[in-house]
Formats: sequence, C-alpha cells, structure tokens
Amino acid sequence: MTFSVTDLVVGRGDAALVRGLSFSLDRGERVALVGPSGVGKTTALRAMAWLDDPLGGSLELDGQTPMSMGAPAWRRRVLLVAQRATFFGGCVREELARPFGYRSATGPFDADAARSQLDALGLAHKWDAPCEQLSEGERQRVALARALLLEPAVLLLDEPTSALDEASAERVEAQLADRAFVLVSHQAAQRERLSARPIVLEPHA
Repeated sequence: MTFSVTDLVVGRGDAALVRGLSFSLDRGERVALVGPSGVGKTTALRAMAWLDDPLGGSLELDGQTPMSMGAPAWRRRVLLVAQRATFFGGCVREELARPFGYRSATGPFDADAARSQLDALGLAHKWDAPCEQLSEGERQRVALARALLLEPAVLLLDEPTSALDEASAERVEAQLADRAFVLVSHQAAQRERLSARPIVLEPHA
C-alpha cells in the first residue's frame, strides 16, 4: 500500500490555506499535520478524503486517483474520522452496520467483529444504546470503531481523542497500532507515542 500526496493546495474558496503539501505513506506509516489553529489542517484532511475539492495537486492510492477509483470507493479506502462524528439516528449497532448497506460496500456487516471492536474501545455495553444518548467521547469512539470495521488503507484522524480521558485515549491509541494514518492532534506527546512524523503547515497571508 502506498498513499501519495503531491503538491496539494487546499483552501476556502479561491484562498489557499495550504500550498505544496507533499508526502507518502506505506503500510503502517503515519504522519501528523502540525501548525497553529486555522492553518488548514482539517481542510487538508477533508481534501485527502475527497470530501472537498483541492485547489491543486494530486492524490494517489496504489497508483489510483480519486477520479479513477470513484469517490465512494476512495472515501472507504482513505477514510476521514472527523472530530465531531455524524450519526443518523438509531442505536450504536445500527450505526456500525449502516456503511455496509451502501452500494459501495465491499462485504457484509460482521456483528461479532463489531462487538469485538466496541469491546476493545471500552464500549461493549453500548451495543444497543441510542446514539443520541452518547457522550461526545463515546461518539468519538463509536466513529472510530465504525471506521476500523471498514478496514481502510489510510485513516485520516482529526483530533481523535479530544473528548476522551486518559484511559479511553490509551484504548484508541492501541487500536491504531500498525495502521497507516494522517493525524491532526494538538498533543505533542500523543504524536510522539504514535510515532507520527511531523509535517509543519505554515500560515499563508
């Protein structure tokens, strides 16, 4: 697996926030986007996930671009876990199963694997809990469980433990072992624990 970002330019409207972002990841490698608030870290993640159009540059996963792969397939392989998860109602079990009902799904929902993933994140007791009753930290962990069940090639993680206590954050970090990801985290210690190579984004006028 090789994920390549080449001369990526992202911004809001025609105003560039990030220019010339380039790096590559092989299996199990990880980088962290570092910089002040508002510099474009989240915007860059969204562009890598093909949720927002970049202003320039290119993205490739194993030689395929988002255009050649198709947006739904790309977003499953290069998967964004947002800081604030979006759920569509129902219980945790239904939310974990939801992506497997889409036409782009590559396999059936495995309830046993889903239960195991929840257990690893300390949420086994939330299997049938209504999503609307989850705390912010529980929502973050359910969103990560949902992402991991899809087995993406690359995870794009936007402050994945911002609402978690230390013990829950450790559970999350354990689930990221040996995975390729691009991380945004304000915690320098976390970036070091996860061996994420820093890429500093500089503000542009």
